[in-house]
Amino acid sequence: MLTEKEKNFGKWVTVLASLLAFMGIGIVDPLLPSIAESIGATHSQVEMLFTSYIFTMAVMMIPIGIVASKVGDKRLIVTGLFVVTVFALLCGFSNSIGALSIFRAGWGFGNSMFLATAMTMLIGLSSTPGHAIGLYESAMGLGMAFGPLVGGILGNFSWRYPFYATACLIFLAGLLILLKVKEPKKAVVPDKAKTERPIKQMLHLFTFKPFLQITLSGMFYYYCFFTILAFSPLVLGLSAIQIGFVFFAWGLCLALGSAKIAHGLEARFDSKQVLKGTLFACAVILILMGIFDSVPVRIVLIVISGLVLGINNALFTTTVMEHSPYERSVTSGAYNFVRWLGAAFAPIVSGLISEHFGMSWPFIVAAVLCFAGMGLLFLKLQPFENYLKAAPTQVEESN
Repeated sequence: MLTEKEKNFGKWVTVLASLLAFMGIGIVDPLLPSIAESIGATHSQVEMLFTSYIFTMAVMMIPIGIVASKVGDKRLIVTGLFVVTVFALLCGFSNSIGALSIFRAGWGFGNSMFLATAMTMLIGLSSTPGHAIGLYESAMGLGMAFGPLVGGILGNFSWRYPFYATACLIFLAGLLILLKVKEPKKAVVPDKAKTERPIKQMLHLFTFKPFLQITLSGMFYYYCFFTILAFSPLVLGLSAIQIGFVFFAWGLCLALGSAKIAHGLEARFDSKQVLKGTLFACAVILILMGIFDSVPVRIVLIVISGLVLGINNALFTTTVMEHSPYERSVTSGAYNFVRWLGAAFAPIVSGLISEHFGMSWPFIVAAVLCFAGMGLLFLKLQPFENYLKAAPTQVEESN
C-alpha cells in the first residue's frame, strides 16, 4: 500500500513524463516548412511525419491496451519512453523523408506504450478519476505548447536539434519513473472478470452504442484537431521560431481549456450537451480559417481554437471513461485507437487536398467532419444503464 507522499510524488513525475511525451507530438510542428525545404519534400510528403507517427500509435493502442493489465503500467511506460528515446535520436540523424517517416513510426510505437498506460497509472495515483484526467489533459496541453516552442527555438539553428533535445528529455523521464515511481495497487476486479480475456472485452466494447457514439464523434474531432496542429503551419508562411511561438500560445490555451474551463462546465452542465456546443464552435473556427487567408487572422483563430480544443479533449476523455463497463486500460486502448486513427489521416489527407484543390479546402473539409461529429451526439440512444445490464462482465473498480 503506497503512502500519500509516494502517491503524490509518483503522480507528478508521471504528469511530467506525460508532458514530455506530448512535446514529442508538437515538436515537429514548426519544423515542417524547414524540413520540406531542406529535404525537398511536398506538403503531403512532409505531413507523413505526423501520419506515420500517429497511425502506428493508433494501431498499437489495441494490443497494448489488452496486455497492459498483465504486463503492468510502469513496465510499459518505462519501455515506451526508452523506445521513444532511440527513435527520436534516429530522426535527428536522418537524411531523407522516407527515413524520417519510418523513424517517426517507431517513435509512435514507443509513445503508444506510454499513452495507453499513463492515464490508468495516474488514476491509480490520484484521489479521483476526474482529477487524474484533468492532470493528464493539462499535461497534454502544456506538452503541445512547449513542443512547438522548443522545436521553433532549436529548429531556428537546425531542424535536427529538437530531435536530439527530445531524446535527452524523454530518457531522463524514463529513468525517473524507473527508479523513483512505485506502481499503485491494481483495482479490484470480480473473479468472473479475471477469467474473461481482455480482447473479448474490447470487442464487446465496440458493440456498446453509448461508447461507440462518443468514440466515433471523438474520431471526427481529432481529425479536426490535427488539421489545425499539423497542417496550419504550412499556410502561415512564418519561420520556425515564429510558428513555435504561435503554437506555444495555442498550447497554453489548450491547457487552460482542459484543466480549468472544461471542469467548470462539466460541474454545471451535461458533458454531451457541452460537447455539442464546443464542436460547433470548432467547426466555425475551421470555416473562418478556410475563408480568410490573412496570416494575422489565422494566427488569432489558431490561438482561440486552443481553448475550444482543450475543453473538447477533457470532456471527450471523461465521457468515454464513464460510458464503459470495463477496465480503464481496455477502455483507454479502444478509445485511443479510434481517436488517434482519425488524427492519423488528418495530416496526409490535408496535404493531398491542398495540393489538388487549394490551401483553404483542408479547413473546410475538417469543418464538415466536425459537424458530423456533433451530429452523432444528437442521436437518441437507450439509457446507458440498459447496456450495462446486457454486458457479460462488469468491472467494479475502486478509485
